[in-house]
Amino acid sequence: MKVATKFVSVLKPDQSNQLKHLMDADPSRRVRIRAHTILLSSQGTTVDEIAQIYQAHRNSVSSWIDKWEVSGAEGLYDQPRSGSPPKLNEKEQEVAKDLIKAYPNAPKRV
Repeated sequence: MKVATKFVSVLKPDQSNQLKHLMDADPSRRVRIRAHTILLSSQGTTVDEIAQIYQAHRNSVSSWIDKWEVSGAEGLYDQPRSGSPPKLNEKEQEVAKDLIKAYPNAPKRV
């Protein structure tokens, strides 16, 4: 059974350039993948094909396209997530990292 697919709207040259820059230079691998996804979709690559390329679920790919359509490049970035606050302050975290580097075989003791 064929599933309907979606594509991004036609990209303006500045949008295309922005996506190419994000794809090449953004420090986040996830943003680079999402930017490339939008470029592929604009070239006619289906959601299923993109999902296969990146080993992602088709719903994830579809969500990336939806977020692009609503928010543009901002929609490609992960949103902050909730969670418990860290137990160590920044200085203590740095000390812990140094100790783990010094004693890599004894992380529990550190």
